[in-house]
Amino acid sequence: MDLDFVRIECEISADYPVQLTAALYNALRNFEEQFKTSCCLSGQEPCFSCGRQDGCPYRIIFNQKLSSDPEVVRLHQKPSLPFSLYIRGMDGNTSSCTVGMVVIGNAVNNLANFHTALLRMVEASVCTVLPLAKYSLLSYCLDYQGTRHEIAPVASLSEGVILLSGQHILQNTVNSDSIRLSLISPLRLLSNGSITHRFDFGTFFRSQMRRCSSICSYYGAGELDLDFARLSDAAQKAAVLDDKIRYTQPPWSKSKNRSGLTGTAEYAGLTEPMLALLLLGSHFNAGKGAAFGFGFHQIEVID
Repeated sequence: MDLDFVRIECEISADYPVQLTAALYNALRNFEEQFKTSCCLSGQEPCFSCGRQDGCPYRIIFNQKLSSDPEVVRLHQKPSLPFSLYIRGMDGNTSSCTVGMVVIGNAVNNLANFHTALLRMVEASVCTVLPLAKYSLLSYCLDYQGTRHEIAPVASLSEGVILLSGQHILQNTVNSDSIRLSLISPLRLLSNGSITHRFDFGTFFRSQMRRCSSICSYYGAGELDLDFARLSDAAQKAAVLDDKIRYTQPPWSKSKNRSGLTGTAEYAGLTEPMLALLLLGSHFNAGKGAAFGFGFHQIEVID
């Protein structure tokens, strides 16, 4: 198994960034249209009338073509989209915020389109909410430690790309049995067909195992080699040290359909390679709507 991905971020510095929260989260839902615009050469509508169909980046990314391997389809059904968006730093205590994206597998070949679409999405949101405000916008590529490296102009984007490896994360993570989980954007996690209103670590971990396995199967070099039954059982036995995760409606939305689990919790009793899997999964968000900014979370080791 191996899985390549790239993490890019845009940092917005403006006078009142907290006012951008709702606009940016709304913009995440419309990212597909921004991406389509960034790569459409013909301008024809609808898409089926365009002669570029098979070679069009928009169709390649958003068609979610099923695998030719029936076993992969049986296990994972429809593939996830090969990217995940997120927002952080929107707590009103800073003069900047960040909109980021992880681009996965072969989708990295279209990184210039992703970068252009991300910049356009952010700029449109800023201009809508703060049309007269001065702001700056810088974009970066992140390495394994989260260190930022400024991205070159789009024309030479490949020069600033840092390709990350899922295999590297799984093989080089030093195991720890205690972690802090921070759910930054609403997690909409399905349990028995319904959105769960109470966080359960075992349910979350199994969901992330399935998500990582599906992404590796469709966009990496093959299935994850894991003892799913053993790890699932171990996750269910993890001890809760602290739990401040609650199901809430985010202040930036009036829609109950955007409610979800947010907050922090601490757990102990993790066995190898649970931490490595959680760190890998944190790059891809979690739950329903993960590609478009829901379920963004961070994992920290507790000393």
